[in-house]
Amino acid sequence: MNQRDNRKLPYTKHIQFGNSYCPFLFFEYFCIHNHQRRGMKYFQIIVLTFVLISCGKHTIGSSSDNETTATVQSCYKQGRALFDEEEADSAIAILLVAADEVDQCPDRQLRMNYHGLMAEIYEQKNLFELQERSLRKKLDAAKNLGNLFQMADTHFALGVSCYTQDKQSEAKQHLRQAYELAAPDSADFRACCMLMLGQVFLQTEEHDSVQQALEKAKKEWPEIAHDELYHLTEVYMLSNMNERQQAEEKIREYLQTDTDYTRVELLRLAMEIHERSNQTIQALHDAQQLITLTDSLSEQEASQSTAKIHQLKHEEKMKLAAAEQQALKAAARSRLYLMLALLTFVVATATVAIIIFRRRTIAARQAEIEALRLAEAAQNNETVVMAQNEELQRRYYEHLYAILLPILNAKRTSSGHIDLNEKSWRLIEENTELVLPNFAHKLRRNHPSLTDEDIRFCCLVAMRVPNPVIANIYAIASSSVAVRKQRMKKKLDESIENMTLENYLNKYSI
Repeated sequence: MNQRDNRKLPYTKHIQFGNSYCPFLFFEYFCIHNHQRRGMKYFQIIVLTFVLISCGKHTIGSSSDNETTATVQSCYKQGRALFDEEEADSAIAILLVAADEVDQCPDRQLRMNYHGLMAEIYEQKNLFELQERSLRKKLDAAKNLGNLFQMADTHFALGVSCYTQDKQSEAKQHLRQAYELAAPDSADFRACCMLMLGQVFLQTEEHDSVQQALEKAKKEWPEIAHDELYHLTEVYMLSNMNERQQAEEKIREYLQTDTDYTRVELLRLAMEIHERSNQTIQALHDAQQLITLTDSLSEQEASQSTAKIHQLKHEEKMKLAAAEQQALKAAARSRLYLMLALLTFVVATATVAIIIFRRRTIAARQAEIEALRLAEAAQNNETVVMAQNEELQRRYYEHLYAILLPILNAKRTSSGHIDLNEKSWRLIEENTELVLPNFAHKLRRNHPSLTDEDIRFCCLVAMRVPNPVIANIYAIASSSVAVRKQRMKKKLDESIENMTLENYLNKYSI
Protein backbone atom coordinates (compact mmCIF):
# COMPACT_ATOMS: atom_id res chain seq x y z
CA MET A 1 0.00 0.00 0.00
CA ASN A 2 1.44 3.40 -0.89
CA GLN A 3 1.24 6.58 1.12
CA ARG A 4 -1.66 7.93 -0.89
CA ASP A 5 -3.71 4.85 -0.01
CA ASN A 6 -3.02 5.29 3.71
CA ARG A 7 -4.21 8.89 3.92
CA LYS A 8 -7.45 9.41 5.82
CA LEU A 9 -10.16 10.39 3.36
CA PRO A 10 -13.66 11.64 4.10
CA TYR A 11 -16.00 8.83 4.95
CA THR A 12 -13.05 6.42 5.17
CA LYS A 13 -12.13 4.08 8.03
CA HIS A 14 -8.87 2.03 8.21
CA ILE A 15 -9.31 -1.61 9.13
CA GLN A 16 -6.63 -4.30 9.52
CA PHE A 17 -6.33 -7.51 7.47
CA GLY A 18 -3.48 -9.70 8.80
CA ASN A 19 -0.40 -7.45 8.84
CA SER A 20 -1.72 -4.74 6.50
CA TYR A 21 -3.99 -1.75 6.81
CA CYS A 22 -6.38 -0.90 3.98
CA PRO A 23 -8.99 1.80 3.45
CA PHE A 24 -12.57 0.71 3.75
CA LEU A 25 -15.06 3.18 2.23
CA PHE A 26 -18.09 3.93 4.24
CA PHE A 27 -20.98 5.10 2.19
CA GLU A 28 -23.10 6.09 5.16
CA TYR A 29 -24.00 9.38 3.61
CA PHE A 30 -25.04 7.80 0.33
CA CYS A 31 -26.77 4.88 2.05
CA ILE A 32 -28.85 7.16 4.28
CA HIS A 33 -29.79 9.76 1.69
CA ASN A 34 -29.86 7.61 -1.42
CA HIS A 35 -31.08 4.23 -0.19
CA GLN A 36 -33.93 4.41 -2.69
CA ARG A 37 -31.50 4.31 -5.59
CA ARG A 38 -31.33 1.00 -7.37
CA GLY A 39 -27.87 -0.46 -7.91
CA MET A 40 -26.21 1.26 -4.89
CA LYS A 41 -26.00 -2.07 -3.04
CA TYR A 42 -24.28 -3.69 -6.03
CA PHE A 43 -21.78 -0.83 -6.24
CA GLN A 44 -20.89 -1.35 -2.56
CA ILE A 45 -20.30 -5.05 -3.14
CA ILE A 46 -17.94 -4.34 -6.08
CA VAL A 47 -15.88 -1.84 -4.02
CA LEU A 48 -15.60 -4.23 -1.06
CA THR A 49 -14.43 -7.07 -3.36
CA PHE A 50 -11.71 -4.85 -4.88
CA VAL A 51 -10.46 -3.84 -1.39
CA LEU A 52 -10.33 -7.45 -0.16
CA ILE A 53 -8.34 -8.59 -3.23
CA SER A 54 -5.78 -5.77 -2.71
CA CYS A 55 -5.34 -6.69 0.95
CA GLY A 56 -4.92 -10.37 0.06
CA LYS A 57 -2.09 -9.56 -2.36
CA HIS A 58 -0.27 -7.51 0.28
CA THR A 59 -0.67 -10.29 2.85
CA ILE A 60 0.74 -12.87 0.40
CA GLY A 61 3.80 -10.65 -0.19
CA SER A 62 4.44 -10.40 3.54
CA SER A 63 4.10 -14.16 3.89
CA SER A 64 6.71 -14.66 1.14
CA ASP A 65 9.16 -12.36 2.95
CA ASN A 66 8.59 -14.28 6.18
CA GLU A 67 9.29 -17.59 4.42
CA THR A 68 12.53 -16.19 2.93
CA THR A 69 13.67 -14.95 6.32
CA ALA A 70 12.82 -18.28 7.96
CA THR A 71 14.76 -20.20 5.28
CA VAL A 72 17.87 -18.02 5.60
CA GLN A 73 17.66 -18.07 9.41
CA SER A 74 17.43 -21.87 9.47
CA CYS A 75 20.38 -22.32 7.07
CA TYR A 76 22.46 -19.81 9.02
CA LYS A 77 21.84 -21.53 12.37
CA GLN A 78 22.66 -24.97 10.98
CA GLY A 79 25.74 -23.65 9.17
CA ARG A 80 27.02 -21.88 12.29
CA ALA A 81 26.56 -25.04 14.39
CA LEU A 82 28.41 -27.19 11.83
CA PHE A 83 31.23 -24.65 11.47
CA ASP A 84 31.65 -24.50 15.25
CA GLU A 85 31.95 -28.29 15.19
CA GLU A 86 34.75 -27.95 12.57
CA GLU A 87 32.58 -29.34 9.77
CA ALA A 88 33.33 -26.57 7.26
CA ASP A 89 32.36 -28.55 4.14
CA SER A 90 28.96 -29.49 5.56
CA ALA A 91 28.43 -25.92 6.77
CA ILE A 92 29.06 -24.38 3.36
CA ALA A 93 26.77 -26.96 1.71
CA ILE A 94 23.93 -25.92 4.06
CA LEU A 95 24.57 -22.20 3.59
CA LEU A 96 24.59 -22.43 -0.21
CA VAL A 97 20.98 -23.67 -0.07
CA ALA A 98 19.93 -20.13 0.87
CA ALA A 99 22.40 -18.34 -1.46
CA ASP A 100 19.67 -17.30 -3.92
CA GLU A 101 17.33 -16.03 -1.21
CA VAL A 102 19.67 -14.19 1.14
CA ASP A 103 19.78 -11.01 -0.98
CA GLN A 104 15.96 -10.84 -0.92
CA CYS A 105 15.85 -11.32 2.85
CA PRO A 106 14.42 -8.16 4.52
CA ASP A 107 16.38 -8.80 7.75
CA ARG A 108 19.61 -6.84 7.18
CA GLN A 109 21.20 -8.09 10.41
CA LEU A 110 20.65 -11.68 9.27
CA ARG A 111 22.17 -10.89 5.85
CA MET A 112 25.24 -9.44 7.52
CA ASN A 113 25.64 -12.48 9.79
CA TYR A 114 25.16 -14.87 6.84
CA HIS A 115 27.83 -13.24 4.66
CA GLY A 116 30.16 -12.95 7.66
CA LEU A 117 29.92 -16.70 8.28
CA MET A 118 30.54 -17.44 4.59
CA ALA A 119 33.65 -15.24 4.74
CA GLU A 120 34.95 -17.16 7.79
CA ILE A 121 34.51 -20.49 6.01
CA TYR A 122 36.17 -19.28 2.79
CA GLU A 123 39.08 -17.92 4.84
CA GLN A 124 39.55 -21.30 6.52
CA LYS A 125 39.48 -23.03 3.10
CA ASN A 126 42.00 -20.45 1.69
CA LEU A 127 39.46 -19.31 -0.93
CA PHE A 128 40.38 -15.65 -0.62
CA GLU A 129 38.57 -14.38 -3.73
CA LEU A 130 35.28 -15.85 -2.52
CA GLN A 131 36.05 -14.53 0.96
CA GLU A 132 36.46 -11.04 -0.48
CA ARG A 133 33.08 -11.24 -2.24
CA SER A 134 31.33 -12.32 0.95
CA LEU A 135 33.04 -9.58 2.95
CA ARG A 136 31.91 -6.93 0.46
CA LYS A 137 28.31 -8.13 0.79
CA LYS A 138 28.67 -8.10 4.57
CA LEU A 139 30.02 -4.53 4.35
CA ASP A 140 26.97 -3.44 2.31
CA ALA A 141 24.64 -4.93 4.94
CA ALA A 142 26.58 -3.24 7.75
CA LYS A 143 26.33 0.13 5.92
CA ASN A 144 22.56 -0.29 5.59
CA LEU A 145 22.36 -0.99 9.32
CA GLY A 146 24.69 1.90 10.15
CA ASN A 147 26.76 -0.41 12.35
CA LEU A 148 30.13 1.36 12.54
CA PHE A 149 31.74 -1.43 14.58
CA GLN A 150 30.90 -4.08 11.96
CA MET A 151 31.91 -1.73 9.15
CA ALA A 152 35.34 -1.19 10.73
CA ASP A 153 35.80 -4.90 11.43
CA THR A 154 34.79 -5.83 7.86
CA HIS A 155 37.11 -3.23 6.33
CA PHE A 156 39.96 -4.73 8.38
CA ALA A 157 39.12 -8.26 7.19
CA LEU A 158 38.94 -6.99 3.59
CA GLY A 159 42.34 -5.38 4.00
CA VAL A 160 43.87 -8.65 5.19
CA SER A 161 42.18 -10.57 2.35
CA CYS A 162 43.45 -8.13 -0.30
CA TYR A 163 46.93 -8.25 1.26
CA THR A 164 46.85 -12.04 0.95
CA GLN A 165 45.92 -11.72 -2.75
CA ASP A 166 48.70 -9.13 -3.38
CA LYS A 167 46.16 -6.35 -3.93
CA GLN A 168 48.24 -3.90 -1.93
CA SER A 169 46.50 -0.67 -3.00
CA GLU A 170 43.06 -2.00 -2.08
CA ALA A 171 44.46 -3.38 1.18
CA LYS A 172 45.76 0.08 2.13
CA GLN A 173 42.40 1.66 1.38
CA HIS A 174 40.41 -0.82 3.47
CA LEU A 175 42.82 -0.69 6.42
CA ARG A 176 42.73 3.12 6.47
CA GLN A 177 38.92 3.06 6.41
CA ALA A 178 38.90 0.52 9.25
CA TYR A 179 41.16 2.82 11.27
CA GLU A 180 38.94 5.85 10.60
CA LEU A 181 35.68 4.04 11.45
CA ALA A 182 37.02 2.44 14.64
CA ALA A 183 35.72 3.84 17.93
CA PRO A 184 38.13 6.18 19.76
CA ASP A 185 38.18 3.87 22.79
CA SER A 186 39.16 0.78 20.74
CA ALA A 187 42.87 1.55 20.90
CA ASP A 188 43.94 -2.07 20.42
CA PHE A 189 41.91 -2.41 17.20
CA ARG A 190 43.23 0.88 15.81
CA ALA A 191 46.77 -0.21 16.64
CA CYS A 192 46.21 -3.52 14.82
CA CYS A 193 45.02 -1.59 11.75
CA MET A 194 48.23 0.42 11.76
CA LEU A 195 50.36 -2.69 12.29
CA MET A 196 48.69 -4.45 9.37
CA LEU A 197 49.10 -1.32 7.28
CA GLY A 198 52.80 -1.44 8.12
CA GLN A 199 52.90 -4.98 6.76
CA VAL A 200 51.42 -3.75 3.47
CA PHE A 201 53.95 -0.89 3.29
CA LEU A 202 56.68 -3.43 3.93
CA GLN A 203 55.60 -5.38 0.85
CA THR A 204 55.52 -2.23 -1.29
CA GLU A 205 58.94 -1.15 0.11
CA GLU A 206 57.61 2.16 1.49
CA HIS A 207 60.01 2.13 4.42
CA ASP A 208 59.19 5.60 5.75
CA SER A 209 55.50 4.73 5.74
CA VAL A 210 56.26 1.48 7.60
CA GLN A 211 58.07 3.43 10.31
CA GLN A 212 55.21 5.93 10.60
CA ALA A 213 52.63 3.14 10.80
CA LEU A 214 54.57 1.38 13.59
CA GLU A 215 54.98 4.61 15.54
CA LYS A 216 51.29 5.38 15.20
CA ALA A 217 50.34 1.83 16.30
CA LYS A 218 52.59 2.12 19.36
CA LYS A 219 51.15 5.54 20.16
CA GLU A 220 47.59 4.23 19.93
CA TRP A 221 48.24 1.18 22.11
CA PRO A 222 51.71 0.80 23.67
CA GLU A 223 51.11 -2.89 24.44
CA ILE A 224 51.32 -3.73 20.74
CA ALA A 225 55.10 -3.19 20.91
CA HIS A 226 55.27 -6.60 22.65
CA ASP A 227 53.51 -8.34 19.75
CA GLU A 228 55.70 -10.68 17.70
CA LEU A 229 54.30 -9.41 14.39
CA TYR A 230 55.36 -5.92 15.47
CA HIS A 231 58.85 -7.25 16.20
CA LEU A 232 59.17 -8.92 12.79
CA THR A 233 57.86 -5.86 10.95
CA GLU A 234 60.28 -3.58 12.78
CA VAL A 235 63.30 -5.82 12.17
CA TYR A 236 62.54 -6.32 8.47
CA MET A 237 62.03 -2.57 8.07
CA LEU A 238 65.43 -1.82 9.64
CA SER A 239 67.08 -4.48 7.48
CA ASN A 240 65.55 -3.11 4.29
CA MET A 241 66.66 0.41 5.26
CA ASN A 242 70.27 -0.89 5.69
CA GLU A 243 70.13 -0.08 9.41
CA ARG A 244 71.92 -3.37 10.09
CA GLN A 245 73.33 -2.48 13.49
CA GLN A 246 69.94 -1.47 14.85
CA ALA A 247 68.37 -4.56 13.25
CA GLU A 248 70.95 -6.81 14.96
CA GLU A 249 70.30 -5.13 18.32
CA LYS A 250 66.55 -5.64 17.96
CA ILE A 251 67.05 -9.27 16.93
CA ARG A 252 69.22 -9.95 19.99
CA GLU A 253 66.59 -8.30 22.19
CA TYR A 254 63.62 -10.16 20.71
CA LEU A 255 65.37 -13.54 20.68
CA GLN A 256 65.15 -13.48 24.47
CA THR A 257 61.36 -13.09 24.63
CA ASP A 258 59.64 -14.34 21.45
CA THR A 259 58.36 -17.82 20.74
CA ASP A 260 60.37 -20.45 18.88
CA TYR A 261 58.66 -19.90 15.53
CA THR A 262 59.33 -16.16 15.61
CA ARG A 263 62.91 -16.86 16.70
CA VAL A 264 63.36 -18.99 13.57
CA GLU A 265 62.41 -16.01 11.38
CA LEU A 266 64.66 -13.68 13.38
CA LEU A 267 67.63 -16.04 13.07
CA ARG A 268 67.09 -16.34 9.33
CA LEU A 269 67.08 -12.58 8.97
CA ALA A 270 70.19 -12.25 11.17
CA MET A 271 71.96 -14.81 8.99
CA GLU A 272 71.02 -12.85 5.84
CA ILE A 273 72.29 -9.60 7.40
CA HIS A 274 75.61 -11.18 8.35
CA GLU A 275 75.96 -12.76 4.90
CA ARG A 276 75.40 -9.38 3.22
CA SER A 277 77.99 -7.87 5.59
CA ASN A 278 80.50 -10.65 4.76
CA GLN A 279 80.51 -11.69 8.44
CA THR A 280 80.90 -15.35 7.58
CA ILE A 281 81.69 -16.60 11.08
CA GLN A 282 78.68 -14.86 12.60
CA ALA A 283 76.46 -16.07 9.76
CA LEU A 284 77.67 -19.63 10.38
CA HIS A 285 76.91 -19.26 14.07
CA ASP A 286 73.39 -18.05 13.20
CA ALA A 287 72.94 -21.01 10.86
CA GLN A 288 73.98 -23.46 13.59
CA GLN A 289 71.51 -21.87 16.03
CA LEU A 290 68.80 -22.00 13.37
CA ILE A 291 69.45 -25.68 12.64
CA THR A 292 69.41 -26.53 16.35
CA LEU A 293 66.15 -24.64 16.89
CA THR A 294 64.55 -26.14 13.79
CA ASP A 295 65.56 -29.66 14.80
CA SER A 296 64.14 -29.06 18.27
CA LEU A 297 60.84 -27.89 16.82
CA SER A 298 60.78 -30.85 14.45
CA GLU A 299 61.33 -33.28 17.32
CA GLN A 300 58.60 -31.65 19.37
CA GLU A 301 56.12 -31.76 16.51
CA ALA A 302 57.07 -35.33 15.66
CA SER A 303 56.61 -36.36 19.29
CA GLN A 304 53.25 -34.63 19.49
CA SER A 305 52.11 -36.14 16.20
CA THR A 306 53.20 -39.63 17.25
CA ALA A 307 51.40 -39.27 20.57
CA LYS A 308 48.27 -38.12 18.75
CA ILE A 309 48.45 -41.10 16.39
CA HIS A 310 48.77 -43.51 19.31
CA GLN A 311 45.87 -41.80 21.03
CA LEU A 312 43.70 -42.14 17.91
CA LYS A 313 44.65 -45.81 17.62
CA HIS A 314 43.77 -46.36 21.27
CA GLU A 315 40.42 -44.62 20.82
CA GLU A 316 39.68 -46.73 17.76
CA LYS A 317 40.52 -49.92 19.66
CA MET A 318 38.21 -48.83 22.47
CA LYS A 319 35.41 -48.18 19.98
CA LEU A 320 35.93 -51.59 18.36
CA ALA A 321 35.92 -53.25 21.78
CA ALA A 322 32.68 -51.44 22.66
CA ALA A 323 31.15 -52.56 19.35
CA GLU A 324 32.17 -56.17 20.03
CA GLN A 325 30.70 -55.92 23.52
CA GLN A 326 27.44 -54.66 22.07
CA ALA A 327 27.43 -57.53 19.59
CA LEU A 328 27.94 -60.04 22.42
CA LYS A 329 25.11 -58.48 24.36
CA ALA A 330 22.88 -58.67 21.28
CA ALA A 331 23.78 -62.34 20.84
CA ALA A 332 23.03 -63.00 24.52
CA ARG A 333 19.66 -61.29 24.15
CA SER A 334 18.99 -63.38 21.05
CA ARG A 335 19.77 -66.58 22.95
CA LEU A 336 17.59 -65.44 25.81
CA TYR A 337 14.71 -64.71 23.47
CA LEU A 338 15.17 -68.14 21.88
CA MET A 339 15.12 -69.83 25.28
CA LEU A 340 11.96 -67.96 26.20
CA ALA A 341 10.40 -69.02 22.93
CA LEU A 342 11.32 -72.67 23.58
CA LEU A 343 10.00 -72.44 27.13
CA THR A 344 6.79 -71.02 25.80
CA PHE A 345 6.63 -73.85 23.30
CA VAL A 346 7.11 -76.50 26.05
CA VAL A 347 4.40 -74.95 28.21
CA ALA A 348 2.08 -74.65 25.22
CA THR A 349 2.33 -78.38 24.40
CA ALA A 350 0.04 -79.11 27.35
CA THR A 351 -2.77 -77.13 25.81
CA VAL A 352 -5.11 -77.72 22.96
CA ALA A 353 -3.57 -78.33 19.52
CA ILE A 354 -5.00 -75.13 18.11
CA ILE A 355 -3.44 -73.07 20.90
CA ILE A 356 -0.09 -74.85 20.38
CA PHE A 357 -0.11 -74.13 16.66
CA ARG A 358 -1.05 -70.50 17.23
CA ARG A 359 1.69 -69.94 19.79
CA ARG A 360 4.21 -71.65 17.55
CA THR A 361 3.35 -69.29 14.73
CA ILE A 362 3.66 -66.24 17.00
CA ALA A 363 7.00 -67.41 18.40
CA ALA A 364 8.40 -68.09 14.92
CA ARG A 365 7.32 -64.65 13.73
CA GLN A 366 8.89 -62.96 16.73
CA ALA A 367 12.12 -64.87 16.20
CA GLU A 368 12.19 -63.83 12.54
CA ILE A 369 11.61 -60.16 13.40
CA GLU A 370 14.28 -60.28 16.08
CA ALA A 371 16.74 -61.89 13.66
CA LEU A 372 16.06 -59.19 11.07
CA ARG A 373 16.51 -56.50 13.70
CA LEU A 374 19.80 -57.97 14.86
CA ALA A 375 21.02 -58.33 11.28
CA GLU A 376 20.11 -54.70 10.57
CA ALA A 377 21.85 -53.57 13.76
CA ALA A 378 24.97 -55.54 12.84
CA GLN A 379 24.98 -53.99 9.37
CA ASN A 380 24.60 -50.50 10.86
CA ASN A 381 27.46 -51.19 13.28
CA GLU A 382 29.63 -52.37 10.40
CA THR A 383 28.86 -49.17 8.44
CA VAL A 384 29.75 -47.00 11.45
CA VAL A 385 33.01 -48.89 12.01
CA MET A 386 33.96 -48.49 8.34
CA ALA A 387 33.27 -44.76 8.48
CA GLN A 388 35.32 -44.45 11.66
CA ASN A 389 38.17 -46.40 10.06
CA GLU A 390 38.14 -44.07 7.05
CA GLU A 391 38.17 -40.99 9.30
CA LEU A 392 40.99 -42.47 11.40
CA GLN A 393 43.02 -43.24 8.26
CA ARG A 394 42.51 -39.66 7.00
CA ARG A 395 43.65 -38.17 10.31
CA TYR A 396 46.49 -40.68 10.53
CA TYR A 397 48.02 -39.59 7.23
CA GLU A 398 47.41 -35.93 8.03
CA HIS A 399 49.56 -36.40 11.15
CA LEU A 400 52.16 -38.34 9.16
CA TYR A 401 52.46 -35.48 6.69
CA ALA A 402 52.60 -32.95 9.55
CA ILE A 403 55.79 -34.70 10.75
CA LEU A 404 57.50 -33.89 7.44
CA LEU A 405 56.38 -30.25 7.17
CA PRO A 406 59.18 -28.73 9.34
CA ILE A 407 61.79 -30.71 7.40
CA LEU A 408 60.40 -29.76 3.98
CA ASN A 409 60.11 -26.08 4.90
CA ALA A 410 63.57 -25.87 6.50
CA LYS A 411 65.43 -24.62 3.44
CA ARG A 412 64.62 -23.55 -0.10
CA THR A 413 66.69 -22.79 -3.16
CA SER A 414 66.93 -19.38 -4.80
CA SER A 415 64.23 -20.46 -7.27
CA GLY A 416 61.85 -21.28 -4.43
CA HIS A 417 62.14 -25.08 -4.62
CA ILE A 418 62.57 -27.21 -1.50
CA ASP A 419 66.27 -27.92 -0.89
CA LEU A 420 66.84 -31.16 1.00
CA ASN A 421 70.35 -32.11 2.02
CA GLU A 422 71.56 -35.54 3.03
CA LYS A 423 70.73 -34.91 6.68
CA SER A 424 67.16 -33.90 5.81
CA TRP A 425 66.69 -37.04 3.71
CA ARG A 426 67.95 -39.13 6.62
CA LEU A 427 65.47 -37.39 8.92
CA ILE A 428 62.64 -38.13 6.47
CA GLU A 429 63.65 -41.79 6.30
CA GLU A 430 64.01 -41.99 10.10
CA ASN A 431 60.60 -40.42 10.64
CA THR A 432 59.12 -42.84 8.12
CA GLU A 433 60.69 -45.70 10.09
CA LEU A 434 59.31 -44.16 13.30
CA VAL A 435 55.68 -44.20 12.20
CA LEU A 436 55.94 -47.10 9.71
CA PRO A 437 58.32 -49.56 11.43
CA ASN A 438 60.86 -51.33 9.17
CA PHE A 439 59.34 -49.74 6.06
CA ALA A 440 62.63 -49.10 4.23
CA HIS A 441 64.14 -52.39 5.45
CA LYS A 442 61.23 -54.43 4.09
CA LEU A 443 61.29 -52.51 0.81
CA ARG A 444 65.04 -53.09 0.32
CA ARG A 445 64.72 -56.77 1.27
CA ASN A 446 61.93 -57.48 -1.24
CA HIS A 447 63.32 -55.22 -3.98
CA PRO A 448 67.17 -55.26 -3.87
CA SER A 449 67.37 -53.37 -7.17
CA LEU A 450 65.98 -50.17 -5.65
CA THR A 451 68.44 -47.31 -5.24
CA ASP A 452 68.58 -44.94 -2.27
CA GLU A 453 66.80 -42.32 -4.35
CA ASP A 454 64.01 -44.83 -5.11
CA ILE A 455 63.69 -45.64 -1.39
CA ARG A 456 63.42 -41.94 -0.55
CA PHE A 457 60.78 -41.40 -3.21
CA CYS A 458 58.80 -44.33 -1.79
CA CYS A 459 59.10 -42.81 1.71
CA LEU A 460 57.50 -39.57 0.47
CA VAL A 461 54.69 -41.51 -1.25
CA ALA A 462 54.10 -43.72 1.82
CA MET A 463 53.87 -40.63 4.05
CA ARG A 464 51.17 -39.31 1.67
CA VAL A 465 53.09 -36.16 0.74
CA PRO A 466 50.97 -34.31 -1.91
CA ASN A 467 52.13 -34.38 -5.53
CA PRO A 468 52.77 -30.58 -5.70
CA VAL A 469 55.14 -30.83 -2.70
CA ILE A 470 57.00 -33.82 -4.25
CA ALA A 471 57.23 -31.86 -7.51
CA ASN A 472 58.71 -28.92 -5.58
CA ILE A 473 61.29 -31.21 -3.94
CA TYR A 474 62.50 -32.66 -7.24
CA ALA A 475 62.00 -29.36 -9.16
CA ILE A 476 59.68 -31.01 -11.69
CA ALA A 477 56.11 -30.47 -12.86
CA SER A 478 53.22 -32.00 -10.91
CA SER A 479 52.30 -34.16 -13.93
CA SER A 480 55.82 -35.61 -13.91
CA VAL A 481 55.24 -36.94 -10.38
CA ALA A 482 52.42 -39.16 -11.67
CA VAL A 483 54.69 -40.43 -14.46
CA ARG A 484 57.42 -41.18 -11.94
CA LYS A 485 54.93 -43.11 -9.78
CA GLN A 486 53.97 -45.24 -12.80
CA ARG A 487 57.61 -46.03 -13.46
CA MET A 488 58.16 -46.92 -9.82
CA LYS A 489 55.17 -49.31 -9.97
CA LYS A 490 56.71 -51.12 -12.94
CA LYS A 491 60.04 -51.26 -11.15
CA LEU A 492 58.43 -52.76 -8.05
CA ASP A 493 55.98 -55.14 -9.67
CA GLU A 494 54.60 -55.06 -13.22
CA SER A 495 51.45 -56.90 -12.13
CA ILE A 496 50.06 -53.98 -10.08
CA GLU A 497 48.82 -51.82 -12.96
CA ASN A 498 45.31 -51.61 -11.48
CA MET A 499 46.62 -50.59 -8.04
CA THR A 500 47.94 -47.18 -6.97
CA LEU A 501 51.49 -46.91 -5.67
CA GLU A 502 50.17 -45.69 -2.31
CA ASN A 503 47.99 -48.78 -1.87
CA TYR A 504 50.84 -51.08 -2.91
CA LEU A 505 53.18 -49.50 -0.35
CA ASN A 506 50.53 -49.95 2.38
CA LYS A 507 51.54 -53.58 2.82
CA TYR A 508 55.01 -52.40 3.86
CA SER A 509 53.42 -50.11 6.48
CA ILE A 510 51.97 -52.98 8.53
